[in-house]
Amino acid sequence: MNPEVYGYIMEKLFNSGALDVYRTPIFMKKNRLGIILSVLCGEENKDNLKEIIFMETTTLGIREYKVHRSKLKRNFSNVSTIYGEVRVKNGYYQGKKIKWKAEYEDCRKLAEKNNVPIKNVYEEVLKNIKE
Repeated sequence: MNPEVYGYIMEKLFNSGALDVYRTPIFMKKNRLGIILSVLCGEENKDNLKEIIFMETTTLGIREYKVHRSKLKRNFSNVSTIYGEVRVKNGYYQGKKIKWKAEYEDCRKLAEKNNVPIKNVYEEVLKNIKE
């Protein structure tokens, strides 16, 4: 399959409810190069996503299996920076906040709006979270 098509397919899968989509380069039989397209989804989206894969790719088959996903409890908060507001996702384990992550899209938009490197926005979030 033309490698250029993967970006289009991945976007289509995400827009149709995929939780994650990723590619893994592999060597197939007779030492041919190949790509495994992996899609994580809920049971409710499975059939729709399979249809996209069959219709949009060159595959003749799909291997599927169930996995168990453990995730932290989460909530969002806002952090004010010199560039603007950034949403931050907070992760909790046994009721205690153990990690946080600035939302990439917020940081990207503020970097573009303020004409600064995105790392500067991330640094401002870090500085203001600790205060």
